[in-house]
Amino acid sequence: MKLFVFCLIIIANVSNNGKASIESIIPKNSNILLTDTTKNSDKSCYRPCKFNVKPRRCQYDFKIEPTVEDDGRPALVVNAMTPGPPIHVCVNDIIIVKVRNKVPGQDITIHWHGVEQKGTPHMDGVPMITQCPIAFGSTYTYAFIASSPGTFFYHADSVSHQSDGVYGPLVVDQPQPLEPHASLYDFDKSKEHTLILAARFSELLTGNLDGRLLMPDLLLINGEEKSSKIFVIPGYSYRLRVINAAAVDCPLVVDVDRHSMIVIASDSKPVKPVSTSKVLLYPGERVDVVIEAARESGGYWVNVRGSNLCEGLSAHGMFLYSGFNYTSLLQEGPKFADEALTDTENIINGQKLFSLQYQNLKKHVKTYYLGIDKKVISYNDDDNDYRYLSDAVPKKNFYPAALSLQNKGVVQINNKNFLYPNAVYLLKQRGVKPDSICNVGDEKMNKQLQCIQVLKIRDKQDVELAFINEGFGSNDSYTFSMHGYSMEVVATGEFKDGKSITKQEFQLLDQKGKIERNLRNPPVKDTFLVPNKGYTIVRLKADRGGSWMLECRSCNFLSLPVAILIDVPQSIPKTVIDVLPKCGSYKPADVLLN
Repeated sequence: MKLFVFCLIIIANVSNNGKASIESIIPKNSNILLTDTTKNSDKSCYRPCKFNVKPRRCQYDFKIEPTVEDDGRPALVVNAMTPGPPIHVCVNDIIIVKVRNKVPGQDITIHWHGVEQKGTPHMDGVPMITQCPIAFGSTYTYAFIASSPGTFFYHADSVSHQSDGVYGPLVVDQPQPLEPHASLYDFDKSKEHTLILAARFSELLTGNLDGRLLMPDLLLINGEEKSSKIFVIPGYSYRLRVINAAAVDCPLVVDVDRHSMIVIASDSKPVKPVSTSKVLLYPGERVDVVIEAARESGGYWVNVRGSNLCEGLSAHGMFLYSGFNYTSLLQEGPKFADEALTDTENIINGQKLFSLQYQNLKKHVKTYYLGIDKKVISYNDDDNDYRYLSDAVPKKNFYPAALSLQNKGVVQINNKNFLYPNAVYLLKQRGVKPDSICNVGDEKMNKQLQCIQVLKIRDKQDVELAFINEGFGSNDSYTFSMHGYSMEVVATGEFKDGKSITKQEFQLLDQKGKIERNLRNPPVKDTFLVPNKGYTIVRLKADRGGSWMLECRSCNFLSLPVAILIDVPQSIPKTVIDVLPKCGSYKPADVLLN
């Protein structure tokens, strides 16, 4: 493996940069903001956010390449770092990131997790949906406005690339008077007090081409297993931002020895404050908490414990009072590393919280029912088709080669897996093969195993998406993330006695009024869980045009894509399309994209 990575590094010395006009690809109404008129000589975008100050143009250069780290593990790094460089800006700043792909033989895109992309749906970073992949040796420039404050992060759209190290924090601050919970803490040092958590593997997932089932063997806090540090002053309260950047199915529980915490935000949205000793984050979730340094001066462990694919794994950071020599803490080691997480009632997760704002959501809206389950697909050897919808080969039912590796079944939505289109859907929708598309609810009209599952929503229409984890093929829970939007989680629960249930049976229960909804203060999230043999119902107001993925990333680990595409009418100006890189004759292999 070291030799393989070394060869990649040697090849990665060649580059071929493609450029695009920044002024063309950001929203036209923000061009006035391209000149930074602040008089401060410090041009760093990490600064106290103030009123009546022009937003800044925050530029970053990312070079993604393979390396071998000090511990001998191979990794993909961003500017020689994993996690990658932190992005800290103020609300309404323009973020410009020039990404150079130096990973031989690999296509890459970067997704900005939780960022709403108002006016810039073409910057969402999903290959063949919003952009052409960034090929080896080429460059792609992202430009968008940090339109909403909160805790976000960026990562490679590919599960493998993200797991190999391509991820990093993205925090958008705002003037303190606008923070709804500012009275609960004394300091918000987002650069020093952001914890980004991740799972690592012993070898590169991007180099695993023989289908072996690799499992994570390490948890990390800010790229460290035990040496990440948080410094505090006794008697003061601090805001901590916690990010679960694991791409695979690794729910993580976080606590600080002998300290309670107050949860104040979930997925960048403020919530009613809740006191707890532990918080649970599913892959892609973010939680902001307040911790008071009210114990005797000393050092305390920050504990991260994993479950599911990360069962038995843990990582630890240090919560250090000023003046304490942490050498003794390191010598003693974590005291509760093997503690079982039995007190589940005192563990808070985002779907148990309530929004800070009361709402008056409509009682009745259009509901789309989405049945999720793991299924073993029957096929003959002759059906196993290695092509990717080639125009030159007569059409027949498409059973991708990757299916032969899934003897335990694949997760599906409404009996389908997602198919990446042959042309960029947002920009070249007329070039997408019509027979590769299936509309949500009418998937049976398409005989293929995979199709582009599209839910077309008229502008500003309110809809509900009811996810039903039928539970016949597995006992798994599934985490979904929504691109470009936050949604109200109006209902979530598990079926009685842990029994399996079909989508049709759930729909009948719902029509009889048996499924209650919280229409006053549901949590507003972009990442949510559909529990084992349970359901989650989310509300979406389609007030921004674009082609937005709603995907189960953790379902895609060594499997076929599990997602739907929410299509809201959007006209991308020709001037924008003309300056964006073209795909040429590129045809993606669906299994490699995920």
